[in-house]
Amino acid sequence: MLHSLEQTKVKSIDKTLVQSIALVVLLGFELSYYLLIVQTGLAQHYHSDLISLFPLFMGGVAGTILSGQHWGKVVNPMHKIMIALSLQLGLSFMYPNFNPFSLGLLGLSVGMMAPLSIYIFKEHQRTELFFALAIAYSVGTYLFTSYAEERESMGVLFTLLALGSAFILRSYTVKQEHEAKSRSFLMYLPLMLWILLDSNLFETLSRHEGLDIWSHQTYTIIVFHLLGLAGAYFLRISELKQHFLIALLLGGSYLLSYLELPIALAMVYPFAISYYNVIVFSILTQEMSLNKLSCMMVFIGWIASGIGLALALSGLLH
Repeated sequence: MLHSLEQTKVKSIDKTLVQSIALVVLLGFELSYYLLIVQTGLAQHYHSDLISLFPLFMGGVAGTILSGQHWGKVVNPMHKIMIALSLQLGLSFMYPNFNPFSLGLLGLSVGMMAPLSIYIFKEHQRTELFFALAIAYSVGTYLFTSYAEERESMGVLFTLLALGSAFILRSYTVKQEHEAKSRSFLMYLPLMLWILLDSNLFETLSRHEGLDIWSHQTYTIIVFHLLGLAGAYFLRISELKQHFLIALLLGGSYLLSYLELPIALAMVYPFAISYYNVIVFSILTQEMSLNKLSCMMVFIGWIASGIGLALALSGLLH
């Protein structure tokens, strides 16, 4: 009897470890897909033209809302993820030559993935979140300078890795925690502000030849991304103090960009991005309603970043 119990315990530990690794790969490479294919690849290909990118935006909004709705017999969020990734995989073979319809479908698939990939994580899974973001920022930074038109293989590979992980997790169930809660809209406003400011600065720097830190400070950026993740992981302070620290970090990033100090910027800005994203993810994973989370992600993920992009193109903040 004791031997049987020990075998059961070992199997349970092995299953948990496999699920943890699969979650890391799923989120890490889906974020890598977003960074290299959507945020930078398509933006560069279409020269950040808002009219050309509008179908992507509308598809993203529609997909984000759709992810939180009832899908008939498809009730497991992981099954929704598998459907979204299957669509994303098929569309990735078309990259970057999309028409408005296929671009909208890509937005739909990426939009569905945004809240779903957050919902399957819970606050106690901070270690998995750390490694997932470490993969995304390391891969995204290292491959940032690759030609935008030649990233088809990346899109296909990243999606296959995410889809394979989702298949491993096909029976995975999301367990709500006691501290899970539903916040008011106002409680999410700081998250929208951080993403708006980040989106504006990122687009501004990527279009500024004198501050092209990704081409010249690649490894410095990766190191400070990882330090920012570590800082958010180990530093346990109140949420109010976290927001204050994020404000200082992003404010310092803007100041360094105004002063055109690329080396210092390559240290502070990646640290700020990593730190605030851990906080954003940690807060969002506490949301117990997928429908509420999907609605909030429309504002946090699409509208805030869209306004940030528009501000960067207008040059109002830089």
